[in-house]
Amino acid sequence: MYEANAIDVVIPSFRLDEQILLGIFNVERPINFSVNFYIIADNPDLRIPDAIGDLADKGMINLIVNEVNLGFSRTRNKGIRLGSSKWLLLLDDDVIPENKLLTAYANAILKHSDALGFAGITNFPKPFNTNTLALELNGNTGHSKGANTRKELMWVPTTNVMLNRDKMDPELFSERLKKGGEDIEFLVRNATINKEKYISVSDAVVEHPWWNGGDTRRLFRYGAGAAQIAPLPAIKDYTYHDFTNTTETLFLFLVSSPLIVPQQSWGLLLTLALIVVLAEFMTNCIRCVYLSGKFSLRLAFHLFWLKNCYEAGYFCESVLRGRISGYAERIEMGFSKRNPSWFRLNKWKIIKMCLIAIGLLVAISV
Repeated sequence: MYEANAIDVVIPSFRLDEQILLGIFNVERPINFSVNFYIIADNPDLRIPDAIGDLADKGMINLIVNEVNLGFSRTRNKGIRLGSSKWLLLLDDDVIPENKLLTAYANAILKHSDALGFAGITNFPKPFNTNTLALELNGNTGHSKGANTRKELMWVPTTNVMLNRDKMDPELFSERLKKGGEDIEFLVRNATINKEKYISVSDAVVEHPWWNGGDTRRLFRYGAGAAQIAPLPAIKDYTYHDFTNTTETLFLFLVSSPLIVPQQSWGLLLTLALIVVLAEFMTNCIRCVYLSGKFSLRLAFHLFWLKNCYEAGYFCESVLRGRISGYAERIEMGFSKRNPSWFRLNKWKIIKMCLIAIGLLVAISV
């Protein structure tokens, strides 16, 4: 049996940032709850900051330094297995928590003592450049704040989520997943096994910094991670096939070029490719105005870049794994309904299709 009114806070860390970690340790402790911190340093070459070392020596925190770099999943699993509290709070090592974070979760526990777990809020700072504004407008931070708009969720990022050990799948995070998506797969797997969702706790709040000051290249890796989890049992019932995106359409042109381009005339193929790319970019120009209320060529390009980085990552990972079913495959990331319908339309797809049709008409008439 696990200790009921007790919380294990597990933080995998590659940096051991003293200022950030001390801010996490110093949050308000809930009344009548014991709190245990487990910091697993996944960097054997790190110098342990004096303040962190002192806390560990005094037994106020549990500090474990991996002898070799184990990666995200193995490190987090190691920390999870060290504790014995019923409630497990997973945090990233670079978040800034609000002082009432643990109290908010403790209050939720008292109301829902047998819950699967609780979904907290991870906010991001106000956008400060085009990269960060594009990330916000594109929806890349939306899942982190899902508890603001929905009472129950199938998953939230593990930057800030609490789990019930009694209802956790003992396999924990899949250590085969290296490119991302392991948090989605694990949390959805738990929800599916227990046939319940995570209860939203909108006052359990942390702030996460922008990734490397607004780095957008990680979207390719996120797409690859999504492709890795798509065929797994917990996720596959939430996948569907859709109209081809730009990357998939260009690939289709390439593989069918012997039929499309007779007599080695590449002009037609290049024209078709140019029409598709321009239609995609123009659609994002319209998205830019719709989402931000102003036109900015730079912002439109970043929206175009984010969308296509993710889609290219998904496509490339599917190809590398030889998954033919990964072509034009999507995951319904809200996980609201099993076996979602195929070939979904929305205003952006319709606009893009219209622009492609206009482009083809212009090309034919020239």
